[in-house]
Amino acid sequence: MASATRGATAVLLAGVGALVLSGCVTFGPGEPKGGPTPAAFLDREELPSCGAVELDQGEEIPTGDIACLEEATLAGAELAVTRPTTEGDPFTAYYRVLPGGGWEIYTDMTKDRYGEGWWLDECPDALSMTQLGECSSTKL
Repeated sequence: MASATRGATAVLLAGVGALVLSGCVTFGPGEPKGGPTPAAFLDREELPSCGAVELDQGEEIPTGDIACLEEATLAGAELAVTRPTTEGDPFTAYYRVLPGGGWEIYTDMTKDRYGEGWWLDECPDALSMTQLGECSSTKL
């Protein structure tokens, strides 16, 4: 009887092992997805830099960095902001004030276990970081 129980347990464990190895069963969010940087981001127009900011949980973008973007005139400007998700995974948003008006935001979520790669938000009527108006979102 004990031999039959051990045999059944071995078969059950082998079946679960096969499911886990095949990817049919997951336990938790897994690793960040990574992936290549999209050509749309690599080929973007170079703009004057407002720098790069790394924030801790709950921190806000410093007003001086926001002012740099909002004071951009014909030349435009770009600010890279890295912050943690609720779970603590980093993601980076590249805020861009475009020459001639409008904003775009490239967001790199490849280091986020729950993220979905890269996104581009285009906000042609944006007036400021807090007044982006209607934006269209595209997965890159």
